[in-house]
Amino acid sequence: MQDYIDKKQVEIVSHETHNKERLFYLPHHAVKKIAKEETKCRTVFDASSHSPGHPSLNDALENGPNLLLDIMATLLRFRLSKIAIMYDGSQTFLQLILSEEERDATRFLWYKTTYTPDEKTLHRR
Repeated sequence: MQDYIDKKQVEIVSHETHNKERLFYLPHHAVKKIAKEETKCRTVFDASSHSPGHPSLNDALENGPNLLLDIMATLLRFRLSKIAIMYDGSQTFLQLILSEEERDATRFLWYKTTYTPDEKTLHRR
C-alpha cells in the first residue's frame, strides 16, 4: 500500500466527506502469487460488493462500449505489420484521476504497518 501512496495513486483522507450520499468503502483482499523464489502480492478491490438495498460501485458506474468485440480485429491487424509495439497496462487503472466529489465512493480502510529489516512486522497504526 505504501507503493500506492508513494506513486500518488491513492491518498490518505481526513474524516470529512465531500459527498455523503456516495460514501462507500471498498472491500479488498491480498492475492499472493508464488513465482520461483519470490512471492508477489497484489491488492484486489471488490467493486461488486454492496449493502442490502443499495447498488454496488460497479452498478453505479457508467457503462462504456464493449471493447471485447474488437479483439479479433486487433489480433488480425497485429499480424499484418512487421513491427509490433507492446504495452503493459497493469498500472493503467491506477493512473485515472477522480474528481473530489467522486473520491468518497472509492475509499478503503488500511492500517499502516512498519517492518523490521528482516521483514517481520513491528507494529500497526
